[in-house]
Amino acid sequence: MIVGQTMFSVTKGTEHRAETALQELAAHVGHAAGNTGHRVLRSFGMSPLASALHDEGRESALGDVHFVFETQWESLETHDGFYSSDVVQRIYGTLHSILTSGPFEVLYDSLVEQPQRDGVAI
Repeated sequence: MIVGQTMFSVTKGTEHRAETALQELAAHVGHAAGNTGHRVLRSFGMSPLASALHDEGRESALGDVHFVFETQWESLETHDGFYSSDVVQRIYGTLHSILTSGPFEVLYDSLVEQPQRDGVAI
């Protein structure tokens, strides 16, 4: 299994535009061949306990709203097929005007998977 995490940031006040684009992207990925799951994450704060950034660095990092679009794929070929599609390129194009960083995607091989039932690890 391949896991992709596409990360990007937008200026506060434009996050509703990013959320609309991500909802459209999620609707398309849900029907894509080879996709086995996805989720969309939006930042709401930064942990002072788990962050190496101190007060002013943390405040600076939180000047933007951060998103992660995470997808799971049967293969790299199915992943690449989806992301090279016209619909994905159009959606990314609508995001371009509000981005402060990204989008960039990191691909992962799944090393350990813990089964879940009703969203809770068992």
